[in-house]
Amino acid sequence: MRPQPDKPIVVRGRILGGPAPLLCVSLTGRTRETILREASHVSKIAPDMIELRVDFWDFAEETESALSIIREVRRIVGDIPLTLTCRRQEEGGWGKVSEEGKFTLFARGVDAGLVDFLDVELAYGEEKIRGMLSDLGTVSLIVSSHDFENTPSQDEIFSILTAEIQAGAQIAKFAAMPRFEEDVLALLSATLAARRAYPQIPLITMSMGEMGGMSRIAGGFFGSDLTFAMGSNSSAPGQIPASVMKEFLSSLYPLQ
Repeated sequence: MRPQPDKPIVVRGRILGGPAPLLCVSLTGRTRETILREASHVSKIAPDMIELRVDFWDFAEETESALSIIREVRRIVGDIPLTLTCRRQEEGGWGKVSEEGKFTLFARGVDAGLVDFLDVELAYGEEKIRGMLSDLGTVSLIVSSHDFENTPSQDEIFSILTAEIQAGAQIAKFAAMPRFEEDVLALLSATLAARRAYPQIPLITMSMGEMGGMSRIAGGFFGSDLTFAMGSNSSAPGQIPASVMKEFLSSLYPLQ
């Protein structure tokens, strides 16, 4: 049995922290038409979660237009949980979105009951992150950190996950680009150490690129509770097609 958190998060019938890692697919379209086409395609794959990557949207700062798209995606995908993400350019984001525009959309999406998870980068700091918690209601907060250049040491990765949890993360997330095979092992070892040190918090970790692909498949055995796969387009280097990933997960984690 894989190491699971003591308090999994149950959303729309999916268990984040259950017997198997959940499968998430990101929507990375830029226009209304491509986003909705992606949503229709991905809903047929039936992942456990869909991530809306607002930083790809041409109209990300137009709050009403963005909310309209989120409503349409919700209608198309039904009860598949939605994560709202607007990635900073410094951590792999596509376009630059102002902090005000980003957090206004986050607040409106939460108030409208359209999303189930928010992803906020640790770089915004504990004060900003904790200030959001009281307004989230039933929405769960992912606090994340990404390094697209290198992989820190095992101890440094553990410290980043610790900082996310101390900042108020209900789910802690870390992703990094490996340069050597040992980097993948460092990430998996840090994940397992964090799972043991913080047994109540679901974790999401991955090593990116081709070299890190194994972590996306087998990370669940080290305490990672969700993996990303490619729908219509990839949102990060090394993602495996969702249909293939579903087969891997069903074979490796048959209790799900």
